[in-house]
This record gives sequence, structure tokens and C-alpha cells, in this order.
Amino acid sequence: MIEKFYEALNTFNGTTLPIAFADVEFEFLADTSYPNLCVKHYEYGLITPLIGRTVATITEIHLALRMGCKVKIHDAFVVETGEMYLFKDHLKGLIDARNEAKKKGDELRQQMYKLIVNTLYGKISQGINSKSKFDLRAEDTKSFGTSPITQPFIASMITGTLRTGLSAILVAMDELNKEGHDYIPISATTDGLLYKVSSKTNVKFSDCLKSEYKSNVKESLIKGGNVFGVFADVDPILYNKLLEFPVIRLLQSSRQSWGYDEFLEIKHAVNKVLNIKTRGQIGAYNEK
Repeated sequence: MIEKFYEALNTFNGTTLPIAFADVEFEFLADTSYPNLCVKHYEYGLITPLIGRTVATITEIHLALRMGCKVKIHDAFVVETGEMYLFKDHLKGLIDARNEAKKKGDELRQQMYKLIVNTLYGKISQGINSKSKFDLRAEDTKSFGTSPITQPFIASMITGTLRTGLSAILVAMDELNKEGHDYIPISATTDGLLYKVSSKTNVKFSDCLKSEYKSNVKESLIKGGNVFGVFADVDPILYNKLLEFPVIRLLQSSRQSWGYDEFLEIKHAVNKVLNIKTRGQIGAYNEK
């Protein structure tokens, strides 16, 4: 099985995603800024040390090797899936409905569809780890079992692939900084991050906006929502760098299979920010 894993690892280019894991011993270079292989800590949850041993997905190991990490594989597991794309049609319907609600400014409906999409992953991972939740019907806290679609392999590939995608953005910034840029990640979690754009891009706040809002920044700030332009146009230096990473191309092709070209979105933009904690940000716009 280790030979099959190496074969899948060597041919991984972002066109398909094999369900593959390996038990690895690893050691990153001492100057690695963003090690990406997670180890479970009894007190702090998942941490990313320079040295350790863990079970990781093929995407995580592929990115680690790009960073020069030494990896020793003790065991591996590969699932033969062919061209399987689970829940594709179902998810496309939900994503289409959410985007339609966004266009109409129906915040309640778009949040509802977002919750349903996220719930699908929740049902895939339900019961893998024992957790207690409050049951409204029983009016009591109880432990929930597995769902009809619980599947640990798929759940792990989902979380591992998204972690790799986020790590790839951090690594891309680090590689660009070694070429003379000055990108600064401020916080990153789950599937998004806040960062300072490199001064070499010469991006102003208005450059982040759609053409109809560029002449009236105040209106865009009041309106909020979908006022931002296409990420590839706003920060082409980082965007083009990201496309070097197979996991990013995989995420791009996944969106394209639903009929959407944009897979990286600008959610907010400010020219001053106070970072309190990972999910605590206070942004401000100063007109210059």
C-alpha cells in the first residue's frame, strides 16, 4: 500500500483527489515559517510543529515535501475511487440557490443555504468523535451517534484538503517574500485569512471594489455585501503564484465543475485593522 501511496503522491497534480493517507514521521527545515503537518496535542488540539509524527492526507504531505520537509512513511492507505465526485449535483443546487439569494440581497435565505451546505459536511463527520449536544426535543444534553452518511475517510479528506489550501496561501506569501515582496498574514483559520497586500502591488482600497463602486467608497462601505471585485484582478501577483500549487488548482477545478470561475473571494477590505484574536478583527477605512 505504501507503493500505491507514493504513486498517487508523485502523480498528484490537482486534476483529481485520491483518498489517500499516510502515517508519517516528519522534520521541516528549521527556518520553515508555516509548517503544515498537524499533530494532536492533548491540551491545545491540533498544532503544527517542525518535528513530529502524524497521520496526514496526501495533499498535506505533498505540500510539506514542496517546503523541503523530510518525510518517512511508516504505513499508508489508498482508496480506489476513479472519477467519483460525491454530492456534486446536490451541492451545485444549494450553491446556485445561495448565490441567487446573494444577488437579490436576501441575507436570511443565503445564510440558510450556507448553513445547509455546511451541515452536509457535519453529517459526514457526525459521530466520528464522541460529542455531547443539547437535544431540543429531549430538552437534555446527550451524545449523538453516526448519521446515515458518516464516512471518516471522506470527512478527513475534506478537512485535510481545506487545511492544505489555507496553508498553501501562507506558503505562497512566504515564497513571494523571499523574492522581495512584503506580504503579511495577520490571521488565518478554516478557509480564509486576513493579510496585508504587498506594497509592490500598489493596491488602494478602491481597487478592491467593483467598477460601479470605485467612485463612491462611502456608498460601498454603507452597502456592504457583494461590492468587491475579482481577487485575480485585485492581487494578480498572489493569485498567479497560488496557481503553482496543485491543491489550489484542485479547489479551482471543483468550483469550475459547478460553473463558477471564481474560487477565491474578497470578503472584506480595509486600510487599517486591529487584530484582537484569530476571529476578532476591527477594520477601519481612512480616507486619504
